[in-house]
Amino acid sequence: MPVSVFDLHSDTLDRLAWPILPGNLNGGSITYEIDPQTPVEPGVLRDFATSPGHLSLEAMSDFSWCQCLAVFIPDTLTPEQSVDFFKIVSGTLEEHVKRSPDLLAVAREANQIEPILSSGRTCGILTIENGKLLAARDDMFDVIAQAGVRMVTLTWNAANPLGSGHDTHQGLTSFGRRAIAELESRHIIVDVSHLNDEGFADVAACARRPFVASHSNSRAIRDVPRNLTDDQFKFIRDASGIVGLNFCDWFISATKDPTPEELFAHIDHWLDLGGSKTISLGSDYDGCDTPSWLDPCTRMQNLFQMAEERYGAYLAKRLFFDNAYEFFIRNEMDDEDARKQAQELDELI
Repeated sequence: MPVSVFDLHSDTLDRLAWPILPGNLNGGSITYEIDPQTPVEPGVLRDFATSPGHLSLEAMSDFSWCQCLAVFIPDTLTPEQSVDFFKIVSGTLEEHVKRSPDLLAVAREANQIEPILSSGRTCGILTIENGKLLAARDDMFDVIAQAGVRMVTLTWNAANPLGSGHDTHQGLTSFGRRAIAELESRHIIVDVSHLNDEGFADVAACARRPFVASHSNSRAIRDVPRNLTDDQFKFIRDASGIVGLNFCDWFISATKDPTPEELFAHIDHWLDLGGSKTISLGSDYDGCDTPSWLDPCTRMQNLFQMAEERYGAYLAKRLFFDNAYEFFIRNEMDDEDARKQAQELDELI
């Protein structure tokens, strides 16, 4: 049986679409070379099937793989520019499906995930990293819902109309609080990765549904602001949310090429905090430098084997797939049904 993977975050769509973006939308100084040996060909959409980056559909086909594909919106863009950026980058997802219909399909609802995986294809889920486009027009919440977006990371590093990332220290704005309610009403998942501590506290105070940290590690193990404190992790745990383990080397340790033990230290710590149904994967593939032993995504097989040897098959499967999958299913339920399922899961684990 192939290893099942549910990964909460990647920046692959941006990297593939970068050559087709007009100059005013490509983030200025940000460059998206997937590989120094494969230079950008202006005006040509890169092929997801054979991408030389972390993720490629051909490599992922050896797994049963569900991948959240983020439209990462640079801080340099205005909300209005961000709308145009989103339309172009999200629009490429349909083109990737047309190019590789036997390798990729997109789930607009959680109940579509399993049928797609059963067909042998990778399941893509559209997400947004940096929700500033929501401030562009009053109808943007409906626009992204109709586009099939299932999760929104509220900020990136700088402050935006919703709140503050780690470049500043304010929390949510009044619009940010409204945005949480608007997203929750459409069952679009709120993602707190990149928020500063003040912003996390504000989300915790006003969210009415479980939320996620899609690609964040443990601050107790690696003391950087992007990682979660123990109290933050426990809040997400107690609210039946999930946290995605980030493969970015800088968030794992200060070592240039972190070892497996340094990565597993984050999982071990979270398990000590009772996180067996909370921990998931949030690789940040194609958006960061990863340890060499996790590059490219085919190395996920080795990571699973190490997790299975360390924790046993049942828990390894929960960390790699089941926790995230069950969360996405619960997210589309009515609140009471979701609470019942979470309670049943508590009794099983």
